[in-house]
Amino acid sequence: MQVHELVARFAKAGASSNPMKAAREELEVLRGDIDAVDQALRFIPGTGGNARQVFYRSPSLSLLKVCFPAGRRTPPHDHGTWATILLFSGEEKNTLYRTENGTLRKASEVTLTRGTILPMLADTVHVAECLGTEPAIGLHVYGGDILDLPRRMWHPETLEAHALDLTLYESFAQAASQADRAPLS
Repeated sequence: MQVHELVARFAKAGASSNPMKAAREELEVLRGDIDAVDQALRFIPGTGGNARQVFYRSPSLSLLKVCFPAGRRTPPHDHGTWATILLFSGEEKNTLYRTENGTLRKASEVTLTRGTILPMLADTVHVAECLGTEPAIGLHVYGGDILDLPRRMWHPETLEAHALDLTLYESFAQAASQADRAPLS
């Protein structure tokens, strides 16, 4: 498996009439050769924020390798588009939210393990956290340019909504990581 092959697969999926469904179908296929995909992306550390995780981006598609270290929890945030995740290793708990009149409401929780795929609609807000001592590493596919889309984040304690600001995001992530659990859990 080569990086350009991954990009070609997802570019084709992104150009389809239902890109989220097509991307998920590609992840279903790749799940059968997860070690080869993981190996192809070894050159990407997957840490340090979206800009250091992206290995492909266009106006309609972004591909990232994401690595959440042990103990890391994100603040509630959205992606500004649909997203699909395939976890390579570790264990990642996702607390999913919906917004009702601007207020976050917990919808569900799902824990990803190796080979698990998590699709999220464009209006999904979530908190991701690494469980255990092994980093949670995965392939994240987004239906737009993740570095350019208008996105939102919420303060993990007050749940006040903010436009995504990567400097502020890190302070929110540190506060979220120190909390006992995800908001509204």
